[in-house]
Amino acid sequence: MRKLKLAKRGALLAIAAGAMVAATATGASAASTAGHSYRLRATVPVACWVRPAETVMAEAGRTGSVVEACNSPGGFTVSAHYRPLSDKEKARMIYGDRALELSKSGIQELRHSNMATIRSVAYRFDEVELDEPLILALTIQPI
Repeated sequence: MRKLKLAKRGALLAIAAGAMVAATATGASAASTAGHSYRLRATVPVACWVRPAETVMAEAGRTGSVVEACNSPGGFTVSAHYRPLSDKEKARMIYGDRALELSKSGIQELRHSNMATIRSVAYRFDEVELDEPLILALTIQPI
C-alpha cells in the first residue's frame, strides 16, 4: 500500500511540475515577447507494471494481492501465464470481482481495462484440483 501511495504521489508531483513549467513559459513569453507565442509540447512515455505482493500460487483458499499500474490512455490487459493443465486438473481464481476458471492452455486474461489506472486487486483461489504445483506469472500489456 505504501508503494502505491508513493507511486501516486510521484505521478501527482510530475503533473504539478509540468503545469508549473507550462505556466512559467507562458508568463515569460507574454511578458518579454508581446505578440509572439510559444508552443510547449511534452511526451510522457507509456509505463505499465504488475506486482504481486508474493508468488501467485494456485492452492485452495490461498489469497493475495496485486498492484496493477498503467498510464496508457487506451487501457491495458493483465494476463496470467502458467504450465498447461491436464484434462483432469482445474483451478478457479477470483481476481478482483471476476471469477475465472483457469484455461487448460496455460494463458488466462485476468483483466481488461479501457483506461489508465493504478489499483490494488485482491485475489483468491478455490476449487483447485492439481496434480502438480501451479505458479502463475502475471504480465501487463498496454492497449
